[in-house]
Amino acid sequence: MALKKKGIVNWILRNKKKTAIIGGSLVVATIVTAINLIYFAKDAVIFQLLGSLAVLLALGPSLAISYSEYSRARAIETEFPLYITDVVDGVRAGMTLPIAMKAASKHDYDKLNSYVRQMSAQMDWGVPFDDVLRSFSESVGTPLIKRTVATIIETHRSGGNIVEVLQAISGAILEVNRIKSERASHIYGQMITGYTIFFVFLAVLIGLQKFLLPSLSGLGGGLEGGLSGDVNKNLYDLMFTAMIIIQGGFSGLAIGKMAEGSFFGGFKHSVALVSIGYGAWVAAGAIVV
Repeated sequence: MALKKKGIVNWILRNKKKTAIIGGSLVVATIVTAINLIYFAKDAVIFQLLGSLAVLLALGPSLAISYSEYSRARAIETEFPLYITDVVDGVRAGMTLPIAMKAASKHDYDKLNSYVRQMSAQMDWGVPFDDVLRSFSESVGTPLIKRTVATIIETHRSGGNIVEVLQAISGAILEVNRIKSERASHIYGQMITGYTIFFVFLAVLIGLQKFLLPSLSGLGGGLEGGLSGDVNKNLYDLMFTAMIIIQGGFSGLAIGKMAEGSFFGGFKHSVALVSIGYGAWVAAGAIVV
């Protein structure tokens, strides 16, 4: 238990900015929720909008940060084999490993640039090769990079042919990235199906609210509990809006899991579906803003 608490404390210290943003968003979301419950509990429309805002404040920043880290990791994993290939080419051209790494650091590797230049600088300062790679692995933190770096370090320690190992690792990573790309293209039809299902669901809800419920309210007449009361209409507005947000959010995550093998990869789909769904719901006049 003590080790677990120490790990949590270390994570917080390493991610001060991220922790501050998430903590601040949770505090603001709590304040908005409290104000909503105290002052607007009887106004269904405002209660609904403030409730949605509170959920967005609570979950949005953490999801956005997680998706940003996921995108950065994917970009690094894509560029890393290219960097290794350039290092291997330099060694084969007669350079030592540190000189080859320094020469490769002059190339453009997008999100990997800062790490490559840091490794080159550390090699210039005399930091051991294993420590340089270990620091890089801990900074990036993805499972693929950690496994790759562990293999390189073990080969370097055992005196194996580092060039052949680097070349094999580069080829393996490129193959993994190719398989991921093929999987995304192969399930493109399923992604379209997921979007289509959501739009059909949205159309059904709009049809219910615009046509079916008004007809039923006419049948309810003046009966107690009929659908003609404003309170009941607002309750249906709230329920249908929540259903759109929930359906859009989880449908997007499922699409990301199918396409990219990660729920974080579906964050952009969730944002798109929820935005389109809520916008269409408002544009259809189902709720008053």
